[in-house]
Amino acid sequence: MLIHRAGIVARRGLGPSCSRRVPPQRLGVSSQRSFMNPRHLHARWALPLLCATLGLPACDNSPSPPTPPPHPGEQPPALRVTVQTQGPAYCREGAWTLSVSFEGATPERVQLITNDEVPTRLEAPYQHVVDCAAHAEGRFAFKARAWVDGKHVDAEAVAVTVDRTPPTVVSVKPGHSHPSVSSPMGFVFSEPILPESLQSEPARLIGPTNLPVPYQAVLRENGTVLELVPESLLQPPFTLYALELQTSLTDLAGNLLETVLPDFAHMHFADYWPFGRVTAPLASGEGPRSFVLESGDNRTEPIIGYTQDEQGIREPMVARWRDGAWQRLPPIREANTRTEHASEILVAQKTGVLVTAWTEKSATTRTIQLHVASYNGRAWQHLGAPHDTRSDLGKIPLALDEEGKPVIVVERNVSASETEVRVLRWTGSEWISLGTPFNRSPMPQVAIAVDATRVFVGWEEWTFAAGLFAKHIHVAAFENGRWTPVGTAIPSRANAFVDHITLAIQPDRHIFISWTENGFSHTSSNIKVSSMTLDSSQSNWDSPESVAAQIGESRYSELHLVVDNDGEPWLAWTERHMYISEVESYFRRRRATGWELKQFIAREWLQDFLLDTAGGPWALSGGAVVRPQ
Repeated sequence: MLIHRAGIVARRGLGPSCSRRVPPQRLGVSSQRSFMNPRHLHARWALPLLCATLGLPACDNSPSPPTPPPHPGEQPPALRVTVQTQGPAYCREGAWTLSVSFEGATPERVQLITNDEVPTRLEAPYQHVVDCAAHAEGRFAFKARAWVDGKHVDAEAVAVTVDRTPPTVVSVKPGHSHPSVSSPMGFVFSEPILPESLQSEPARLIGPTNLPVPYQAVLRENGTVLELVPESLLQPPFTLYALELQTSLTDLAGNLLETVLPDFAHMHFADYWPFGRVTAPLASGEGPRSFVLESGDNRTEPIIGYTQDEQGIREPMVARWRDGAWQRLPPIREANTRTEHASEILVAQKTGVLVTAWTEKSATTRTIQLHVASYNGRAWQHLGAPHDTRSDLGKIPLALDEEGKPVIVVERNVSASETEVRVLRWTGSEWISLGTPFNRSPMPQVAIAVDATRVFVGWEEWTFAAGLFAKHIHVAAFENGRWTPVGTAIPSRANAFVDHITLAIQPDRHIFISWTENGFSHTSSNIKVSSMTLDSSQSNWDSPESVAAQIGESRYSELHLVVDNDGEPWLAWTERHMYISEVESYFRRRRATGWELKQFIAREWLQDFLLDTAGGPWALSGGAVVRPQ
């Protein structure tokens, strides 16, 4: 190797006989005179004449002719390190060889660095061999490093993956309820699959008529996901089955698919329902019970209330769906008050005001208490002191007035046969009672609805007269400082339970009421709806309409009643079977010409049902917010 210095050329590695050109300046002669003055040309021929006189052997240790200096801007030859490999980048048997070569100079030493760890010395002929059948499994990155004159040059890194483990199926897609019709069936593998091992139909895709569905097989996510994409979209609801996965699939190293696969890989199926997911389910925590829709900036964002375990305590939580993920709002409870489990959380919103309510057991009295808080965009403000209420409260009776101020119903058992009911309104600084408490028999919870001037409540009462039980549904309105009945009481079936009552208002025009009548044993069950005009011209309820009815061992629950901008009521519910774990959710809409046919939502529990500002239906089902697809 030649190392250039100003005025010096040293030939390294030649020992004592190495030649050296001494700078002419050190001899007191300028370089210009030395090489350009004709009077000094004889000095350049003196040494060759002496060698010719004494013979060639005398010239072995003589200095070499001077090396001319490099042209301006010219650099000395640089050391280049090149690595070549022989063998596949993914191997399970055979050998994989790494060879290092050099150009421009000879290195003092060569090192091999594996996975950026401590380097090891690599001796000539500068090769490294990996025995794929015996080497440890994994990915190994190698980088060759050559040293010259205290400096090093690195070659471009190369890698080999040693893999003798067969691939397997770790999960399937879709792996959740309410999948989109554009989400195909798929298998997720433990490692990438070799595309060349994929047949045109690596599995059987069976459709709703038990006939094969034409599809295209597509490898995605770096070969770890195999999707079976139907050639045409199917109309929900339908079920797809993926069967008989190809067993000759291999990974990139050539290992065949594991022979013993999980059960879910042998017969994978997915239900596609009319309502598809808008949001992902919560990563953890108890399933949400209610949600609201926040509109703005040409988008609609769901907000949910739920509980989640935090250090052994169930905490009330509220989260907003934004930018494809759930974003938690600030904690509702202060750190020093997180001593009791929260439950039955509910969220409500009107005119931009977000309110939540939940129940928890009092740390001192051990009674169930109802808490209410509102969100100001930065933090939660607790609205007054909590209220003692029934232990079996169920869904919290909460409504918001036109200003977004909450109105709640507090029920307290005063005896085994009597319940005291109080309706409270938040004024902005305190809770005030609307009228005097009224008593009722301990039947299902009170329903509540609010418009600009009135508060409505509905409930069922049992009476006993002449040796017979009579059951009636009552509605009362608070207006002008007192409670007054709304129409006459509506009789309910004697041989059925009224499990759910709901109220909804078309402001200043109509009030709607719906309820379930679930019969004993094998008798019929019904969902009924009635309405009444909110003026003095009508003093009674319309004859109840049966919106849903069935005979047998099915029951109705999770009843939700909403009114759209056109004043048309929508009713949604869950049908559950008594002796098998199967549920189905539906909704119906009443037009001027009557009730439309019931529409299937999903084969999941229905937790909540709302309409957006455009009148489109949304639902909380299966732990996620869904809408028609």
